[in-house]
Amino acid sequence: MAACLQQGWLPALLTAILLSRHSPAMDTETVTSQGGDKRHTPLLLLVPQLHVLVLDAATNQTRHRRKLSVDAVGLIAPPVNISARWAGAAGQLRVSWQPPLADYPNFFLYEVCYRPVTPAVTPRGTTPGDLHTRPTSRAHPPTAREAAASQGTGQGLVQADTWVVLQELQPGVRYHIQVRSKPDGTSMDGVWGPWSDAVVAETPHSSGDIGLHCSTPDLRCVRCVWSWDPAEQHSIHELFYRASPSGAGTREDTWQQCEDASAGTQGSHSCTFQPSAGSPIAVLVNITRLHEPPVLSYFQEPFWLHQAVLTEAPRHVQATAAQGRLSLQWLPPLEALAEQLEYQVRYAADNGTDWKVLQVPRAARKEALDLRPGARYRAQVRAQPGGPRYRGSWSAWSQPVVVDVAAEAA
Repeated sequence: MAACLQQGWLPALLTAILLSRHSPAMDTETVTSQGGDKRHTPLLLLVPQLHVLVLDAATNQTRHRRKLSVDAVGLIAPPVNISARWAGAAGQLRVSWQPPLADYPNFFLYEVCYRPVTPAVTPRGTTPGDLHTRPTSRAHPPTAREAAASQGTGQGLVQADTWVVLQELQPGVRYHIQVRSKPDGTSMDGVWGPWSDAVVAETPHSSGDIGLHCSTPDLRCVRCVWSWDPAEQHSIHELFYRASPSGAGTREDTWQQCEDASAGTQGSHSCTFQPSAGSPIAVLVNITRLHEPPVLSYFQEPFWLHQAVLTEAPRHVQATAAQGRLSLQWLPPLEALAEQLEYQVRYAADNGTDWKVLQVPRAARKEALDLRPGARYRAQVRAQPGGPRYRGSWSAWSQPVVVDVAAEAA
């Protein structure tokens, strides 16, 4: 089998390529070049081995010699039906695709590259169960050095599966994602094919951007609070919650919307719901606005109910004074945690702002203070879970009690 390139193929070096194999000769096809010269190329079938010679047509000397196996030079089209969506966890996107050849689903390796395309604001919101993905013009993928130098940018994720979860991504950023394929080297080998068209997916913003904080006052209900620009009075706030998924990439069709929502003053918002017991809780806040970007999303990572306790202030705080001593008594804000609560007491002169704070032993319900006689004092108490299982934040201070410490008798 042979094919010759006639004079005129290369201006400086007239070459001929000879291909041969250990098999009967094959038919050739005549192709006319743009200059009108004739060149003869073989009609190649899938053959075990090809011998390629590059000859100098003037001297008939071999310039290059190479053996090629047809089954080792496969060049495969990109994967198809690429989609990307939020994986339900902070800084993660789930990317999936279908093989380039549907009849050979297990013959390929895949490589994924991704890069951020916006700095800090998402142009679209993250709605439960439907993070949009849309094709864009093909973008040039980053080099390995660029990928390593840019946070949230990666290339070289090679695998045989038709899905991957991208991790450690930046919050509130859109990502361009591309995939390419090559034979896996078992039945056929080859080189990486072209990159697919890019798809775009977005990660939600961090909950800290709006001061989102969720806690339970009673170990049953969860109350979430956040703040927003009070100038945007017509924005719509929605909170969704769900039990934490068992793993990355879990379907996001189990979100429930919090119905007991309210808006306070100075842009404050809150919503209260009762989750299922026994699982961590994830929270997503969507804020719809009248200008671009129309929807912004904020995600709080899953938390356990017993690790996010914020009780009311201690109840029935009472104060009595005798012989220069101020005695305080109170009741725990939540009896179920009575043995797990720590307390702080603070006091100040009635006309002063210099509060003194004392730590009280766990589970205590009273405290005595030695104070200067002949003055009026204000005192308050607050609580915080501090046991081995229950954790949380300090409650608000109780309403101040005012008491006069009588002067000592002369």
